[in-house]
Amino acid sequence: MFLKRAASSFSISSHHSTTSLTEDSTQSSSTNSGVEIPLPPNFSPPTTPLSAKYSSFTLTPLRRSTIGKGATAVVRTVYANLDHNKIYAVKEFHKNGGAYDNEHDYNAKLAVEYEIVKKLRHPNIVHTEELCLGPHSRWCHVMEYCAGGDLFALIKTQTEPMATRERNCLFKQLLRGVAYLHSVGVAHRDIKPENLLLTPDGTLKISDFGVSHVVQEHPPDSEVKLCTAVCGSEPYISPEVFPSDDDGTVLYDARTLDVWSCAITFFCITFGGHPFGKADMTDSRYREYVDKLHKFYLKYPDADFSIPDWEIFPPLRMLTPFSNGCRKLILRMLEPDPKKRITAQQALNDPFVNRIEVCCETGDSDADASCSCVDASDKDSHKAISKAAVRRTHCHFANTKKKP
Repeated sequence: MFLKRAASSFSISSHHSTTSLTEDSTQSSSTNSGVEIPLPPNFSPPTTPLSAKYSSFTLTPLRRSTIGKGATAVVRTVYANLDHNKIYAVKEFHKNGGAYDNEHDYNAKLAVEYEIVKKLRHPNIVHTEELCLGPHSRWCHVMEYCAGGDLFALIKTQTEPMATRERNCLFKQLLRGVAYLHSVGVAHRDIKPENLLLTPDGTLKISDFGVSHVVQEHPPDSEVKLCTAVCGSEPYISPEVFPSDDDGTVLYDARTLDVWSCAITFFCITFGGHPFGKADMTDSRYREYVDKLHKFYLKYPDADFSIPDWEIFPPLRMLTPFSNGCRKLILRMLEPDPKKRITAQQALNDPFVNRIEVCCETGDSDADASCSCVDASDKDSHKAISKAAVRRTHCHFANTKKKP
């Protein structure tokens, strides 16, 4: 029954559906606050024309170079002028994405996004090459091209359930990427299958940082900057993000949102649907989930899902297909109280996740180097990532429909 409901839930969700996004108080547009958004310190607007380094590219005469469209940008494939074998994806932003009354504020918001993504270096994060000036003076992010498409498309085209090792591999790669983001002080805030891209060899990469948030300027000890706005796609948003006060205000740590979204994404990979339509008491399935958790803890007040040999669980049908180790991890990630929810790094260190074998994005003989953070300074804090077992025989695209 749950499988049917999950599939139905997923089938009606839009490929690019999101809630109405509003900026945090530190980045409010002049329309809302009367304060102009400042450009990041020492930021240099793009002056290099896109055409100086890249040219339009189509794989066949009948196929367009456009590979994605959204409310604020269009994504196209291009090749490097000096080497036509190097293909890139270019995210070309529209003039004033519709949410801002003046162009400066819009460009400042894009500049903030670029300042975040240009510093990210990890195998499970889409790499941004540079910022260029495209046609009609529109800003363009030049990024690595992920020819495998997005995870949403892969899930939709599966002709049969994804094998356990395949979905677990994708899940662990996602956790690796999110744990890295949090370690450098960044929260994504819109983790969902549509924003997870794949390379042909099965490497998962997190993309689209349009609503990302700098949680800490100097992690891990600097002050945590809480968010004040609902952000993301409704089925993936954690309960603390939804306003509970009459004035509609919220205050939350965006990292806890990412952890919740990762667990919901795992359900989508496994069942093709979401466990809840919305993590709010107005949703019957979420209300049932919270109610059963409450009754369980009343009966077992000492229950602790971090204990390796704990084998008593709430009577939740959504957890039935999973092993005990996986159940415990999911329950810790889908903890309604954000103060009790585990972190991405804790999830990565979980015994269940440690046992998952993952693909490598390269054929590098040094397994640890290809599965760890690129920055050497981060390796000590990511031992769990660098020790990940490696399996190069995964084929995440094996069960997809063949187009005529």
